[in-house]
Formats: sequence, structure tokens, C-alpha cells
Amino acid sequence: MEGPTQVDTMTKEATPDTTMTSAPSKPMTNVPDLLRVGTIPDNTVIDVETDILDSVVFNQTFCRFQLQNKGILHSNSKISISASLSSGSNVRAFFPVNVGVHSLIDRAVLKCGTKTLCEVEDFAHFSAYQSIFISGEHNKEREAYTTGRVMNHEPFYQNGSKSGESFGNASLIGQQNASALAKGLMVDRDLDQFEGDTDYDDVIEPFGDVRLNAFQTVGYNPQFQINLSDLFPFLKTSQLPLYMMKEPVSLELFFTPKGQKNRVVAEQAQTYNFTADVVQTKTQLIADYIYYPQEMMEQYASQNQNLQFAYVDYRLAKRTVTESSGRNLILNIGGAGRICNKVVQMLTFDADDGDLSVLANFSSVGPAPSVTLENVASKNGSLTYNLRYNDHFLFPVDVDNNARHFHNIVQAEGKVPFVTRQEYSGEGLVLGGKLEGYDQDQVLQNAFFYIANRLNRNERVNSRGIEAYVDYQTLSAGNYTIRFYVELVRMAQLRNGVLDIQFA
Repeated sequence: MEGPTQVDTMTKEATPDTTMTSAPSKPMTNVPDLLRVGTIPDNTVIDVETDILDSVVFNQTFCRFQLQNKGILHSNSKISISASLSSGSNVRAFFPVNVGVHSLIDRAVLKCGTKTLCEVEDFAHFSAYQSIFISGEHNKEREAYTTGRVMNHEPFYQNGSKSGESFGNASLIGQQNASALAKGLMVDRDLDQFEGDTDYDDVIEPFGDVRLNAFQTVGYNPQFQINLSDLFPFLKTSQLPLYMMKEPVSLELFFTPKGQKNRVVAEQAQTYNFTADVVQTKTQLIADYIYYPQEMMEQYASQNQNLQFAYVDYRLAKRTVTESSGRNLILNIGGAGRICNKVVQMLTFDADDGDLSVLANFSSVGPAPSVTLENVASKNGSLTYNLRYNDHFLFPVDVDNNARHFHNIVQAEGKVPFVTRQEYSGEGLVLGGKLEGYDQDQVLQNAFFYIANRLNRNERVNSRGIEAYVDYQTLSAGNYTIRFYVELVRMAQLRNGVLDIQFA
């Protein structure tokens, strides 16, 4: 016979409750993560309710939208927005070709109650950097109709036998339409210089003048749209559980000032002597609310009463420089005490506007190139660049090679910018043709010289912050604005319907 068990030998006070043979465990659940962007491992019915919301406050400098606390806000909800010419209605104008309708927005803020969840300053400049990663076919087939961006590169073919015209280069006469000697922006149709072709406004220009469609010009009051996930990078990875939030959620948009000639662009033959206003009746929030079965949403809310998630936000540091003060700069761009992932740098020529370039001034210029012909000895300007944080430099040797700068963008973003070599650093000499009368090899050359680097040590930045060592050589004369976007990690905690936000 077996001896006494451990329970039998215990004192009365220490005797356990033998009616429960194991410690209580949490109830088993198969509720997926409803807030994660992307597919979820579940087969269930999803209902989507769409509300078209007008702004609660609107003027030509600011507007605010108020969301309803119901369902889960879809990250691809839209802001529809439009502009009209309040003066000079006969002027041919359009949105900057690289950012489209994003040029109307100067700052975007997402708030929960009185707390700022996500904010992007100088949004149109930030969008100009994000837009270089959109492929040409996506620009041609979608963005041209949804946002007004038309950065689609295609080869220009030529044939020298246009009726009644001849070119100085006799070898072009009778040339077959099989030689693509240039690339440039194309809207939605191919231009061929066949005899009798009327697509060319200037026959002296061998690659013609690309014109936008009528519906893309501001005179037709086009209504474009912006994804909320483009306005607020936070929404690219997470969706807002509005039904679990007790505080009101609002979106605030600060519009680009009308006096800066940046809202739209005038064709080359026109003078920018008009005013473009944001149309209130066409500026609306198209909010998509996702609903799962009620039992699932209630179970998810009960199991996540203390919900935490991390996301990235961007902080802007900027400064005005000239061609001389842009040399040998050491700038503190912030980030002290924060976890920083990435730094994006751009340099804008302040004199550029919608009267001088198809990009307005939503571009990033580099050191002025001195390239004439590729077979002639010439020299390009360069940018010497490095970052210092936590008493160490990011690179052991300062980077001054344009190809390495481009490579660093690819490493930082994990994707390749869809810009030509000439557009990035002024090298290559492949641009040709005109766009709305502007010479593409002038307005697009050296206009996408962005710098991006990922901080690679996974460290919290100390109290000194991040220092940028910048030396722009051979800048053209004039005033510039240098901008740094620092990507920071933030934490949001949703506890009992109240959102608490702090830096990681």
C-alpha cells in the first residue's frame, strides 16, 4: 500500500483546495489582431460603412474634420480636395507634377482629444520625397487620375521628316521612328514626330511639348484625393479602433499660403498673376469604417483594455542658407533622448515657384553641375555629408560621391527611387522634350537630390542630439532652405478608452 501523499501530511491551514487540479488559465480565444494592416488569419464577414464628412471648420488657411467613434478606421480612407482659380480663370494652371494635389497642404495633424497622435510639417516637401518611390506605371495609370502626380518616364522617339520643316542636323532627315535619344515625362499617350503630326507645339524642339489632359488643369476644377496613410505615416502600420476610444478624433489640415505661388503651377507661356483657392464644397473626408461580427469586436475590446502599439513620427528641423553659408555646416537637428531610425535631408531653392518650374519649389536641389557633353571633360559639384550621434560618426569617412548618396537612399528605404541620374544629380544627359512649355532638361535636372540615411546602431540618442555635417559645393547664387526629417519612435497606449502618447 502506498504511503501518505503530500496532501495528507500538510497541516490544515496549508491544505490546498483539491477541487482544482491546475492553476486557472486565460480563456482560449481565436480573435485575430483586428488593427494590423494587411491580411488576418480569419475567415469572417467584414462590413464597411462609408461616411462622407464635411469639415467642421474651413477657411483658406485651415480646415478640421471630426471622426465618429465607431468601427475601425480604414487606413486608406481619403481626403477629397479641389482647387479653383478665383482670378485669372483663363490661365492654364496645374498641380506640381511630382506631388500633385498634395501641394495644397502645408501641415497635417491627427489628434485624439487634445493630444497630437501624428503630425507632419511642410507636408508637401515631405510628400515630394515620398513620391520618388512611386513607379512610373503607377503614376501613369493611377496617380494621374487620383492625385495629379504624373512622374511617368518614357522614351521620346523622333523622326526627322516632318512636313515643311527641317532640322539643323541633316542626319535626322528621314530617320526611322526607332531611335530614342531622350527620356522625359509622358502623361498618358505616346508622341511621335511623324509627318503631319500636330502633337508638337514647337517643331524646333525635336522631342515635342507634352501637354496635360484638360481634366488635370485647375481651370476644370478637378477633384483629387489623398490617402490618410499618406498624410499620417502612423496609419501605414496601424488602424484606429474608434469604437474603443472615448475621446474625439479629429484631422486638421493647414493649407499652403496662397501668396507663395506654390499651390499650383502656371504653364510656361503664362504669368503667375492669379489666385488658386481651395474649394470648400469639394473638400471632404471619405471615412471607411470597418465592422467585424459584433461578438468578435466586443471580445477583442475586452481582451485589449490596455492596448499598446509603437509607430514612427517625423520631426522637422530646417534652416535658411545661401551658396556661401551652405559650406562646412554643423547643424544640430534634434533627437536628443529619443530612439531615431532615419534622417532625410533636402535642400530647396527658395526662388523656385509655380511661375518657374513644373515642380514649384517642392524639390531638392544639389550642387550645381557643370556638365556640358558627356564626351567633354567636366566636373560635377558634390555634397560632403555625415551624421554624428552618441559621440560617433555614422560613416568613418565623409560621403561625397553622388552614387553613394543614391545608394544610401536605397539602403534606408529598402526601395529604389524612380528618378533618372540626371534628375538626381545632374549627370547622364538623358532628359529631353518639353512639359507645358518648360524644358524638361532644365526644370527636372538636379531637382531630386535627396539624402537619406538609416541610423544603424539601435541606440537611444544622448542629450547632445544628432549633428549633421553638411558641405554643399558649387551651389548657385540665392537663398535656400535646408530641411531634415528625423524619424522618431513613439508609443501609444489605449487604456479604458483613453489614449496616452509618449516617446519610446
